[in-house]
Amino acid sequence: MEKTKQVKKMNVPHIFIIIMCIILLACLSTYIATPGVYDMNDAGQAIAGSYHVVERDPVSPWAAMLMIKKGIESAASVISLMLVAGGSIAVLLDTGAFNDVLNYGVYKLQDKSTKVLVPAIVVMMSALGAFAGNDSMIAFVTVGLVICSRLYLDRITAMGMFYLGYLIGQGASFTSTMLIQFQAMAGVEPLSGMGVRLVVWTVFTIINAAYCTRYAMRISKDPSKSYVGEVLHPEPGMEEIKAVDLPVKGFIAVIVMFAVYVLYAICAPKLGWGQEYLYVFMILSSVFASVLYRIAPNRISKTFFKGAQSMGGICVVMGLARVVGMVLNQGHIMHTISNTASNLIGNSGLAMAAIGIFIFTLVLNLFIPSGLSKAAIMMPLLTPIGDVCGLTRQLVVFAYSMGDSLTNTLTPMSGPMVGSLELADVDYTAWLKYAAPLMCILGVVAVGFIAALATMGWA
Repeated sequence: MEKTKQVKKMNVPHIFIIIMCIILLACLSTYIATPGVYDMNDAGQAIAGSYHVVERDPVSPWAAMLMIKKGIESAASVISLMLVAGGSIAVLLDTGAFNDVLNYGVYKLQDKSTKVLVPAIVVMMSALGAFAGNDSMIAFVTVGLVICSRLYLDRITAMGMFYLGYLIGQGASFTSTMLIQFQAMAGVEPLSGMGVRLVVWTVFTIINAAYCTRYAMRISKDPSKSYVGEVLHPEPGMEEIKAVDLPVKGFIAVIVMFAVYVLYAICAPKLGWGQEYLYVFMILSSVFASVLYRIAPNRISKTFFKGAQSMGGICVVMGLARVVGMVLNQGHIMHTISNTASNLIGNSGLAMAAIGIFIFTLVLNLFIPSGLSKAAIMMPLLTPIGDVCGLTRQLVVFAYSMGDSLTNTLTPMSGPMVGSLELADVDYTAWLKYAAPLMCILGVVAVGFIAALATMGWA
């Protein structure tokens, strides 16, 4: 039986192979699809009605391979953030602070640990995603692995709690900087419509928490139902639930670690802080935890670098994911896709036009996961379509932001998604078994919200 499982796992392509195959398909499309471009304004946004066919400029597989360096360079800011986050979280884990907090929670909750801790973590990560979501949060998947080993859960549950928790919270956010930029591009007042967005965030978070908890409870009763075929086990000596005192130092260290993200999210827009401030906050929070636990400086340094090194493969994969978009852009296919879709949307009715914007963004996001680069092309095209169809620009932004987020959990072109899979050591096909049904549920709910808001004329 064990032998069969191993063979099956070997037959599953690694995410690196999947990305390389997609790059080759992108190259093929540059030889087949009609190339075209929009004229761009000074702000780098597409000008509605300016689409025109251009001379074919196909991208060969060899040329695509030569883009790998540029792809990694274009992801430099994300990669550097991941390295610092990986090191900082490794230090926190090494102090034992998180283990102390987890052991206390398990001791207090006993048999209710899974039922309580899993949804609580999903809600916490969703709130962090809404207020302070950024790609560095995928490093928290390592924390999820520690939790799952203590609760006898699997690697997918760690992904579900931390990666999906923050990502769905970020996608349904009512305060994120990305939402502000979407609204600015559409000429909508920043952070307007917060009441409706808060309701959507609450509904999405509840659904995600319920889905993740249901899966966790199922595999805790029957580990064979895990999509990866096994559950994690605690370290030797941690199997039994033992009485522990309230770990004050542990709680302080963990709270500070998460608080830095919230602090950055609140202060960055108001004070003009760049990403470099978050780097400093993460490093200082890990140093604070180490001082609290009296960890030697040499040990702190070694642990930090070890944690940063563990992110190396993830960083390469995140850079590779950028190459697909680069191929489509160089081959002048991206704008062709956008033009075709916008023409279809423009011929729809009120509610269908809004749903069409959502569905199109959903599909386009499979190829261009970067929300801002898509928005630069699409928002100037979608807002006039919305105006013609009678849609408010608030609703156009809402439909776009919903579509922009959901398929981030599924596309191999998403650097954070493939990075999380690599970090958690989860096969892409196993992840699809877990995430795809949830995204279908959330997609149906999103369509319901969009149709209702279109009918109401939400502004």
